[in-house]
Amino acid sequence: MSIWELIDTQERDGFTLELHFAPEDDAPEDHFATGDDEADAELCANIRNGIWLWFVARVTASKAGIALGTSYLGCCCYVNADQFIDHSFDDMARDAIAEARATLAALAV
Repeated sequence: MSIWELIDTQERDGFTLELHFAPEDDAPEDHFATGDDEADAELCANIRNGIWLWFVARVTASKAGIALGTSYLGCCCYVNADQFIDHSFDDMARDAIAEARATLAALAV
């Protein structure tokens, strides 16, 4: 059984991009230290209560169903998946595509 949940699929630059989320194992309390203890506590409570998402994101670039490049980003905290897509997906997609292109170039040698 996979812990990864498929969130979105897109076609870009000749690759199929899949965005997956998985639960983040790190405690949110270990990642927020804004100096405002009350705000940090509220944010962590919102994560624990399911108001905010707390996850690891994975973008995979593939061709013909073969994964060629992957990008990961952990400790993501967003209101919803759309907010993540608007703010972080493009950078992760570029990284996964760059790795996929490098993989294809290595295979062509």
